[in-house]
Amino acid sequence: MVLMGAFVSNAQPGGGFGGQMDPEQIAKFRADDMKQTVKLTDDQYKKVVDLFKAQMEEMQKMFSSGSMPDMGEMQKQREEQDKKLQAILTKDQYTAWTKHEQEMMQQMMNGGGFGGPGGPGPR
Repeated sequence: MVLMGAFVSNAQPGGGFGGQMDPEQIAKFRADDMKQTVKLTDDQYKKVVDLFKAQMEEMQKMFSSGSMPDMGEMQKQREEQDKKLQAILTKDQYTAWTKHEQEMMQQMMNGGGFGGPGGPGPR
């Protein structure tokens, strides 16, 4: 959830990643990371981009309301996405991806952000 929130907040004008990113750009960014991490086929890559794009569009709607999104609804969406990912990925790919996500979350929680130590700092 934190990763998705970070992507959504960085997708706003003045956010990170050099400006505004639309849901498709964010989806491709995440899918590229997944492709490199778990060696997606071309068919899997397309399905993952479509899944992430739909998810990011929904997240933008939630965050654009100006109030904090319902955490229960966000958790429900995350569980639905996980089921869809499990249908796209092999068991080994899904396991490797969830491990990668956990490592990224831990890095962010430790103050490493997306760039890790020595990465992009405050502006």
